Amino acid sequence: MKLLIADDHQLILDGLLSVIKTNFPASDVYTAINKAELFEILQSNAIEILIQDVKFGEYHASDFMDEIKSEFPTTKVIFLTSVSDSVSITKLGQSVDGYVLKSESLEEIIRAIKAVNKGEKYFSEQSKAKIEQLIPDTDIVLTRREKEVLEVIMQEKSTKEIAEILSISDKTVELHRSNLFVKLNVKNLTGLIKKTIALNLIDK
Repeated sequence: MKLLIADDHQLILDGLLSVIKTNFPASDVYTAINKAELFEILQSNAIEILIQDVKFGEYHASDFMDEIKSEFPTTKVIFLTSVSDSVSITKLGQSVDGYVLKSESLEEIIRAIKAVNKGEKYFSEQSKAKIEQLIPDTDIVLTRREKEVLEVIMQEKSTKEIAEILSISDKTVELHRSNLFVKLNVKNLTGLIKKTIALNLIDK
């Protein structure tokens, strides 16, 4: 098995290299500390599994993930990252084969490699827990007016502006917003907006 670890921190590269070689002694393991090295190694070797940091120097891995998938379609990708918010995990996880947080034990990355090598998709325990926070309750039902209020909230309008657009009072807007907080289990507008985007609520 040929693996490539891409991270812009040498200590992390060295640590992962040691752990992976110990657990997969017959494997060939390469390391890349920047994007140029990453693509050079991918082009020169039939890499089976790429372990990629999301925040990679001046780049964000999502910026070049389509390029990797296009040029190296047989290469499986595992994100090993400190990016741990629910929305990012949900979105980034759609484009890769595995997702592990750097805050987790090294056993997680080993399990991820084994699973992905067998053709399975792997999300670590912490990343799965984060994703589950965004899974909507099947009993959630937004009223027509709540959906209308939500749509205008997503346009970053103030309470007064929402009231004017929908021809309702400020208090009614506040009531609908409070109901949305409760139904979507969020505490503030930032959480409401993030969850709405993640779940594509205004498109439903």
